[in-house]
Amino acid sequence: MSFGANLQFLRDKAGMTQEELAEQLQVSRQSVSKWESDASFPEMEKLLVLCELFHTNLDTLLRGNVQESMRADTIGYDRFMNWFSNWIALGVGLIILSVAVGLGCRGWFGAPEIAVPAVLLSGVAVAVAILIVAGMRYDRFEKEHPMIQDFYTQEQREQYLNRFPFLIALPVALIIIGTLWLVLLGEWAEQQGERAELGLVAGYLATVAVAVSVLVWAALRKGKYDIDTWNKIHNPSPELLARQKKAGWVCGAIMIAATVIYMIVGFGTMAIGNDYGNNWGWRWGWIVYPIAGVGCALASHLIEKEENE
Repeated sequence: MSFGANLQFLRDKAGMTQEELAEQLQVSRQSVSKWESDASFPEMEKLLVLCELFHTNLDTLLRGNVQESMRADTIGYDRFMNWFSNWIALGVGLIILSVAVGLGCRGWFGAPEIAVPAVLLSGVAVAVAILIVAGMRYDRFEKEHPMIQDFYTQEQREQYLNRFPFLIALPVALIIIGTLWLVLLGEWAEQQGERAELGLVAGYLATVAVAVSVLVWAALRKGKYDIDTWNKIHNPSPELLARQKKAGWVCGAIMIAATVIYMIVGFGTMAIGNDYGNNWGWRWGWIVYPIAGVGCALASHLIEKEENE
């Protein structure tokens, strides 16, 4: 397709008249008409505006076939986002699972006390490595493809949206059921001794790890269909970019602080009690992470509100 044919297709798809497009570009309707008939060609500044307006790239607009590009995932976006959601969900779940396995080693198998922090730190190290690799690949992908053609069909979106409520409801139900059994069996486990208590908590945290992984996976898979938001986020205004950077630093500081607090509570209670049976730090200190998550969301909201004012 020629540039003129591409432009006319994009304008029609957006439901715009030649007058409306001309008004946005601050040119005459006759100029738009000449472009679409390939009688003339816009200057580079207008071409860049067209690319941003219709969420396409310069090469496709000038020499490609925008109609065909919208029907196919030419850059592997879907494949990459599926890979990204899988590994992020695994990394997040592994952090919680590391606590569960650490406690389980002590409660189920009677491992030495030192095995708990050793397993925990090892699991967290692997999880952090996974998140770093996934994050770096995501950063490179978004820089290489700041603009993406929306190739998903309405049928594909509807198919996932019909599954999405179940992917949210089932993990939430699993957490509620796990909490219920934790409360019901708590007194029994206390009577059985330390290992039974640790084993019960480990089983509960393992359930939470699976549920949280599914929730993260489902949310990321849903987000990949929102191409318009991708294009807006990766082509932000200077003000939005500054807010995102500020929020990222604040949330990073909050999560680092949560990890430091968790380590202090865990190792501190071991040192004070000198007995793992009296050490509640490793068993319950993980609660700082969901609190930190809420704090991160609140901080991001306040930063956005402050900037808007």
